[in-house]
Amino acid sequence: MAITSALGKRRLATVLNYDDARASAKRQLPAAIFDYVDGGAEDEVTLRRNVQGFRDLAFEPHGATWVEKPDLSTNLLGLELSMPILTAPCGGMRLVHPHGDLGIAAAASKAGIAHVATSASGYTLEEIAETPGQQWFQAYKFSSQDAMRSLIRRAKAAGFEGLVATIDTSVSGNREKDFRNGFSYNMSINLSNVFRMAPKMISRPGWVYRFMRDGMPFVLPNTADLTVDGKPMELTEMIRTGKESHSPSWDDIAWMRANWDGPLIIKGILSTSDARTAVKLGVDGIIVSNHGGRQLDGVPASIAVLPQIVEAVGDDVTVILDSGIRRGSDVLKALALGAKAVMVGRLPAWGLAVDGEAGVSHVLETTRTEMVRTMRLLGCSSIQDLDPSWLSQQSRAGAVAR
Repeated sequence: MAITSALGKRRLATVLNYDDARASAKRQLPAAIFDYVDGGAEDEVTLRRNVQGFRDLAFEPHGATWVEKPDLSTNLLGLELSMPILTAPCGGMRLVHPHGDLGIAAAASKAGIAHVATSASGYTLEEIAETPGQQWFQAYKFSSQDAMRSLIRRAKAAGFEGLVATIDTSVSGNREKDFRNGFSYNMSINLSNVFRMAPKMISRPGWVYRFMRDGMPFVLPNTADLTVDGKPMELTEMIRTGKESHSPSWDDIAWMRANWDGPLIIKGILSTSDARTAVKLGVDGIIVSNHGGRQLDGVPASIAVLPQIVEAVGDDVTVILDSGIRRGSDVLKALALGAKAVMVGRLPAWGLAVDGEAGVSHVLETTRTEMVRTMRLLGCSSIQDLDPSWLSQQSRAGAVAR
């Protein structure tokens, strides 16, 4: 799957960083698909804050110390990682490229890191679990508590090592770009929609060819056993406001703890009160995240609230940071403020768009290179040594104040 074409190699040769990957992906994807990945909720205030929060932090190098081989490896709740990164759960990746979640999981495995598979995948959780490598499974509640429990039982049977419960998606965020593009309005694959969307897609013939050859998937196969008629939900069905929350409740989290033997991680924590509640329920980890700015607009950057949450939970749980990571230096800033690892979502999505699994591998290795270079420039020999002393005190105060 990872074999790349000559054209793909030429594209990847120009991808030196996140912005390059994003620009190349924009040339490959129809506007509706690109904006689906790239966009945030409403005015995208939180989306911008996520990135700016890292920019506002300044490093404080520790002298002229040569570090030949910085150690990026870590153990995260039983996962042996070559660098402190996990690929985040992202729905709709099969629309970006047919390799989809399988390609991201395979690239993560080859990079020596872990993939977090989403229940909103274009492939079944059983298909994703067959990909070699370390993987966790992320669960939505979907239509009911029974639906959620069914997914978790399947994930357990499939052999996923950890369970991630996302609590910030009671309803889908108001991502207006999707509505303007027609992406989230009745996107069934039928003759009417084909004609309606054709002018927006035809400028990307490569994507159209791959999409048609892949069978034009626009459903969530993991939901086939959750619906009355046995047909899987369409991707856009999660965008519609239903009668029940798509997120598990604290009672649901308690059920998960009682019925899941492996690591249990809660994603979507932005407050110390929620962090402490998660600790009381016996979870193993929390993910400080605002869903990449795609849910509630106006909340703070994840990096801005990270220090207070780390202080609130101490060593009781493992803290992971999600949202806003654009460079390897951002990963190190998050670790300096107390995160044990980070999750990246858009980064692998852009790599996927550029050249499938090979593109994901490329952007992950680019990030690794950025981390190694930054560690050398800092004079830091191991990520285990990172703490707030590696960041300017003045910049830390300013970033949190924002």
